[in-house]
Amino acid sequence: MSILSKTLELRTPSRIVYRALKDTRLEVLFPEFFIGVERKVITDIINKEISFNTITEGKQIEIMETFKFKISSNNGTVVEYITETTSIEENDIILESIVQTHVANILYSLLMLETGYINGVLEKKERKK
Repeated sequence: MSILSKTLELRTPSRIVYRALKDTRLEVLFPEFFIGVERKVITDIINKEISFNTITEGKQIEIMETFKFKISSNNGTVVEYITETTSIEENDIILESIVQTHVANILYSLLMLETGYINGVLEKKERKK
């Protein structure tokens, strides 16, 4: 088992981060990208913590992801992202790189969520002027 933990501070309210992580529209709109992948919610504490268990077909890769939210200054959120992987053979560089790419994509998505939120807030302020 391999454990990876990252902490990210976003200028986005925890309720928005939580809702974004629970959103399944991509899976519905583009099911071809999720063939052979089963994702289940394990823990669901609204706006505080959410955990997912993702398993690929044949259980080649199993990822347990936990997102913990803490409110920070100015309505922001500190996101602690913990990834535990099992079923990965040690020294299997290909499978490890797949998991690391997955983690990088999740972190990038959270940063893009923050960018969209900040741009929306700024645009709303401009319209009020």
